[in-house]
Amino acid sequence: MNKIIRDTFSAGTKRQKGMSHVEIMIAVALVMVVSATAMPNVTRMMGQDKIMDARHQLMTDFNFAQNTAVNSYRRVVVCPSDNQRSCNSSNRWNKGWIVFQDFDANNQRDMGESILRVSQLDAGIEVTSGANHHYRYNPDGKLSGNTSSLLMCMGDKPELGHRVVVFEDGRVRSEDYACS
Repeated sequence: MNKIIRDTFSAGTKRQKGMSHVEIMIAVALVMVVSATAMPNVTRMMGQDKIMDARHQLMTDFNFAQNTAVNSYRRVVVCPSDNQRSCNSSNRWNKGWIVFQDFDANNQRDMGESILRVSQLDAGIEVTSGANHHYRYNPDGKLSGNTSSLLMCMGDKPELGHRVVVFEDGRVRSEDYACS
């Protein structure tokens, strides 16, 4: 009786030792098709993450500058910097910016004026400001100057841009912006 059950059971099963070459080729082709369709979305998401991180850092530093000016009763400046020690005189913020206390209100970092923050950008992100090369917060938390914008663009993905608006009263907000 046991022999009949054993023969019946083993006769219905077939041992498979692996996949054929055709099955492997089909699996590889499917992986390639899925990867090819997903890759543009992945690179777009990575670019979007980069510019969102830069936007967040810029807005955080502006808010920090405003809060520091109010809490310390001193002027605080945010300006573009190529060397992370002093302000540059252009409206290009591509290499980053510094936040510092401006004791003499000349909008330039001098000896004895503390750097409070230093921020640098990832390669490929372009940031430009309009006529403003610096933003100075007064002890009341307001800007010395008018409302203005900074434009943040990805060099190779202009549709991912953002505009950061800095208002006279010191508030900061951002919005999508098509850099073309």
